[in-house]
Amino acid sequence: MATAGTSPSTPTLSHNSKRTSLVSSLSYIALKNQHKPNLFTKSSHKALTQKLRTSQLESVGITASDEYGDIIRRLQNGSDVRGVALDGEPGRTVDLTPQAAQVIAESFGEWVTERVIRNKEDGGGDMAAGTQVHVSLGRDPRKSGPRLAAAIFSGLAKAGCVVVDMGLATTPACFMSTVLTPFNYDASIMMTASHLPYTRNGLKFFTRQGGLRSSDVQEICERAARKYVARKLGIGVTGMAPAVTRVDFMSAYAEHLRKIIIERIAHPTHYETPLKGFKVIVNAGNGSAGFFTWAVLEKLGADTTGSLHLEPDGMFPNHTPNPEDPKAMALTREVVLANGADLGVVFDTDVDRSGVVDSTGVAINGDRLIALMSAIVLREHPGTTIVTDARASVGLTEFITARGGNHCLYRVGYRNVIDKGVHLNSDGVETHLMMETTGHGALKENYFLDDGAYMVVKIIIEMVRMKLSGNDEGIGTLIRDLKEPADSVELRLNIVTPPRYAKEKGREAVQTLKEYIQDGKLNGWELDECGDCWVSEGCLVDTNETPADIDAYMYRAKISDDAHGKHGWIHIRQSVHNPNIALNMQSSVIGGCQSIAKVLLDSFLFPSGVKEYADISQVEKFANK
Repeated sequence: MATAGTSPSTPTLSHNSKRTSLVSSLSYIALKNQHKPNLFTKSSHKALTQKLRTSQLESVGITASDEYGDIIRRLQNGSDVRGVALDGEPGRTVDLTPQAAQVIAESFGEWVTERVIRNKEDGGGDMAAGTQVHVSLGRDPRKSGPRLAAAIFSGLAKAGCVVVDMGLATTPACFMSTVLTPFNYDASIMMTASHLPYTRNGLKFFTRQGGLRSSDVQEICERAARKYVARKLGIGVTGMAPAVTRVDFMSAYAEHLRKIIIERIAHPTHYETPLKGFKVIVNAGNGSAGFFTWAVLEKLGADTTGSLHLEPDGMFPNHTPNPEDPKAMALTREVVLANGADLGVVFDTDVDRSGVVDSTGVAINGDRLIALMSAIVLREHPGTTIVTDARASVGLTEFITARGGNHCLYRVGYRNVIDKGVHLNSDGVETHLMMETTGHGALKENYFLDDGAYMVVKIIIEMVRMKLSGNDEGIGTLIRDLKEPADSVELRLNIVTPPRYAKEKGREAVQTLKEYIQDGKLNGWELDECGDCWVSEGCLVDTNETPADIDAYMYRAKISDDAHGKHGWIHIRQSVHNPNIALNMQSSVIGGCQSIAKVLLDSFLFPSGVKEYADISQVEKFANK
């Protein structure tokens, strides 16, 4: 990412007079554009307006390096935008304001429009309808949603887009609104901050080609930063309230999922209700996932008695909607066992992740969920490659290769993992599953989309097929030979500098550890040779020599010592969600992670000076317990 710039100086009289002239010029152009019949041609007044606006803003010293622009830039969260939208977090001020959301949405609308025009001129297809770009907006139930939605509608309308309101929705549904007939919108935005606290919110962006990459979002945020500066200085016309069309897309999306289950199970006795006789518990965590219970499972005949927290509540009063959350999994386990259910399902807030509980109460998330999906996919596509993030265990690699698959470990971050799968397929390497240990999982057969509901659909189909074949043991038996690490832990180093410097200092800490390892200052530590991948069997060499590093800096090292030989690894990465550094460790030896932490503390955190700007108390407590 670009570095933060200097604060803007106090405007001079000459600058103010230029701004007055600029406002007049933009108002005149806006009036002319009201009477243009076609706003979307390469030589349109809209495009000329944008060029004029950019050049004139720069002529008065308004650039993306101004302090106001840095506020927008810091909202970028890899391939998403995230920020604080409500008061209530100690030490954090609201930065995802309606004005910030408006300029980001406006910039996204312009960005999409430019690409749709270019595609149309190149003969690559038509817009959704007529001559204007159509963009849908969905949101999770957070309390800040309605206010921010109004600002996003306004920003999209200012960009000349037709605005479609999906209301309460899921992240996967937003993408699907661009490809499912008769909707086929040109682009979509999902407003969510996933599993983060109720005070947060954010934006995820989609076109018909899928989710935007970090570099795309950076471009949009740079454009939005310039607009934000201008608005703060009183430049730019607010415009009228936009016309918004409301659609019930979630019903169409649920029907799409039901159709997949019905057709792929093809039940011999009750075709339309293939889940009749099955008990499935859903824990929606008061997020957006309740629809899966009544609009998918129950309509297919499933008994969902005992399901938890189905009603949307943006304060998330029961627990964090997160399949990694121990409380969420424990509550689901209790209800599964109490009701004699065949399956329990836990979704995150916006339903792009999921985890399950089998009929015996075993929680299946993380490596277990990847193993389960790998077992299913490898039956359908023998020999396929499976991409995961670099936090996956050695046991998972052995599980995949034992079934004839290839395991490629790659950079942490769901967008990195998915993009790696797309890249491998484009290189002719068949890759059907891409999955991060957090529960984000995408399949080639489903647009490379990380869809928690679709993952559960795949598991349910397998569960019913097993039952029809006479196997009553349940889906958990598919992973009973998965070897799990003897020891594992995740720790955090909180950056204690001001927020605007947090990413820079996080990057510095990660790079410093890399240098310590390369210089041999940590005995028995060795950086992985293949990107972030250290698997010697079944691993494919990364052909992408320049992976994007806008989202985070990260490295993984394998660990050896005299007593145990090579027994584990450590992965360090700069968090894209919070001002901290994440440390993941795994070892095949009980107590191995503690010994790794002691070396990290004594041979790196103290002598390197990292402790001067990072809170190392978690590592100290763990190493000295």
